[in-house]
Amino acid sequence: MTLVLLILIFIRPLIASLAFPVLNAIYSPLLLLFLAAWIIVYGLKTEAIRPIQYPLFLFILALLVSVLSSQNIGLSISCLDKYALAILIMVIVSSLKKETDTIISCLLFTSFLVSCLAFYQYIFGFQRVLTYMAKNNIYDPFSWEYIAQRRVFFPFVTPNTLAGYLSMMLPLALTKRNRFIFILPLTLALLLTRSLGGISSAAAAILLYFCLTKKFNAKIIAGMAALAIGTILVVLAIRSSAVKTHFQPAFSAVMRINYWRETLRIIWAHPLLGIGLGNFNIAYSRFSHNSYLQIWAEMGILGIVSFLWIVWSFGLCALKNIKKSRNNIAIACLAAAGASFCLHNFLDFSFFLPEVSLLWWIICGLLLAVNTAGA
Repeated sequence: MTLVLLILIFIRPLIASLAFPVLNAIYSPLLLLFLAAWIIVYGLKTEAIRPIQYPLFLFILALLVSVLSSQNIGLSISCLDKYALAILIMVIVSSLKKETDTIISCLLFTSFLVSCLAFYQYIFGFQRVLTYMAKNNIYDPFSWEYIAQRRVFFPFVTPNTLAGYLSMMLPLALTKRNRFIFILPLTLALLLTRSLGGISSAAAAILLYFCLTKKFNAKIIAGMAALAIGTILVVLAIRSSAVKTHFQPAFSAVMRINYWRETLRIIWAHPLLGIGLGNFNIAYSRFSHNSYLQIWAEMGILGIVSFLWIVWSFGLCALKNIKKSRNNIAIACLAAAGASFCLHNFLDFSFFLPEVSLLWWIICGLLLAVNTAGA
């Protein structure tokens, strides 16, 4: 059954929920059936999740309250499955102490494949997308922006989503001896997205890894900071050279600020219970481009507090165990990967995309497994 679990983990990033809704609708019940079968055969072992049991229980309660108080209960119920799958797979993975390295390898091999798909798009794919859009009279200014600037996004729907995924996978490569086989293609693909948020999140995650493992000195920190700042400035300059206004980073920043203002209005109107799971929708966007604000808008104060408590508990768990664990490198890599996801979601919405968020929950489960295995 472990092989089936690995296959399901491997293919998850390749099924973008927004681009391939039918495939996603097939994948989700298949994963749910498999997890149910796993629980029947092996049971649901919860010992490893003790460090997060209280915030996790509160988060589940917030989900149920959000559904019951929803403005559209049917829509909210339809969104419950991705959270149920995420929590179940996290709990199951947390009990697989001996398989942690295998699961990390599975995640890295998928990221290697995703990087290759991004390279293919950069070399061959843009013209095919343009032809398809022209034949079907599809006009989306954001899609045209990505293609015009040759910002890769395949197999996801936006460069920022791809960048968020790659920035989360990069720290995991540091667990391997042949790390550069993964680091080089992932880094190049990340740069081809030209995502300022993704590049910044990756840089912060790698810096966190060095801080946790204490494999740094002033020269290393200065060099890494200079490289990261230089890369961001180059990407900013390239994107700012666009002729059309909506191609430029300033336009993206203004749009995000507008999304956040509209989200805050929703929060102000429904601060306690929110508007209901999956009910978020504002002008020109289905997402707030800040997952924390959107969680609050949908799930109310209980939702955002419990989620932040979960994130805090994972971080605290990593810090407490990294000194005394035999697996301190693995803990540092997993903590850095999880932190990258959390940082990127201040500017994006991959928390609401199961092709990325499910992997974050898996990484959290791995962190719990490594903590208990190496204690």
